[in-house]
Amino acid sequence: MTEYNAMASNNPTTVVIQQDAQSTLITLDEYISKALPYHLQRQIQLSAGNQSKNWSFTQGLLIGQLSVIVVLIFFIKFFVFSETKSSTDNLKDLKIPIIKNKELGTNGVPSSSDGADPSVSINSILEKTYYNVETHSPESLDWFNVLVAQTINQFRHEALASDNIVNSLNGFLQNAELPDYLDKIKITELDIGDDYPIFSNCRIKKNPSNVNNLQAKIDVDLSDTLTLGIETNLLLNKPKPLTAILPIQLSVSIVRFSGCLTVSLISIAEDDELLNDEQGKGTALMFSFAPDFRLNFSIKSLIGSRSKLENIPKISNLIESQLKKWFIERCVEPRFQVIRLPSVWPRRKNVREPLKEDED
Repeated sequence: MTEYNAMASNNPTTVVIQQDAQSTLITLDEYISKALPYHLQRQIQLSAGNQSKNWSFTQGLLIGQLSVIVVLIFFIKFFVFSETKSSTDNLKDLKIPIIKNKELGTNGVPSSSDGADPSVSINSILEKTYYNVETHSPESLDWFNVLVAQTINQFRHEALASDNIVNSLNGFLQNAELPDYLDKIKITELDIGDDYPIFSNCRIKKNPSNVNNLQAKIDVDLSDTLTLGIETNLLLNKPKPLTAILPIQLSVSIVRFSGCLTVSLISIAEDDELLNDEQGKGTALMFSFAPDFRLNFSIKSLIGSRSKLENIPKISNLIESQLKKWFIERCVEPRFQVIRLPSVWPRRKNVREPLKEDED
């Protein structure tokens, strides 16, 4: 540390400069010209160093507080007061996958070239399956007859098990609304046959009423005996209620059926009048029979209790005409039946696997 002491006397003024343990005696002029500038420069450097240290501490404190405030502002703005997007907005942000098909165009929308003529898809199907509707020979459908026979055989086993079909028919007849002149109807005979229909002469044709659709024409022939026998009472209520009761027994058998079956697959729109239900779009099976079908019946009748009238032709003709009329009004062209087909897309709930036998 340097100390400066000035001593006044008659002699020129002198100054003692003491630095640590040593001291130096110089004149005042030398002190002003040499030592004083050095002393002032030293004091300025010391004061500047202290101010820089204080300023760096203050600056760091301010920056730290400012950063904390900025973080809090961002947190409050983007996490507390931010608006969440609704589910519809999220769905809009999702990109719809593009499904391409050469026949149907992009996402099922036909292109300009193919969309002008919908029959192009039908022609493409025939071309890729190597089927010519003009020259292809009819098919026998032997494999299809085997599948149909197995299905009918399974149906017969289920119908005969525990008299299921008899109980079902009796329940239907007991709950049916009958006219006042008929008593309750009971089933006396039931024969569901033991033969199978034969499908043959299948040919694929274009639908005359819709050129954009294909249809299959198949000849069907069934020679079997399907019999339903019933008995009831005819109630004569005039001039008095239950004036007379006339027992009636009927047995109706279908012995032969043959005709041309037309089958086609159609697409159902949501506003289609064919199936007015709430199931929306889908695929349906449409079938009908040609007007030149053959349907032969064998009808037996027995009326009366003591004096019986057997196999009256008028009754047989009346029953046969009513049955044919019922069939024509439902299944004969130009009328047709439409049956909605279930979805064939593989589903988890429809998965089955064979049961494994125990190792024992």
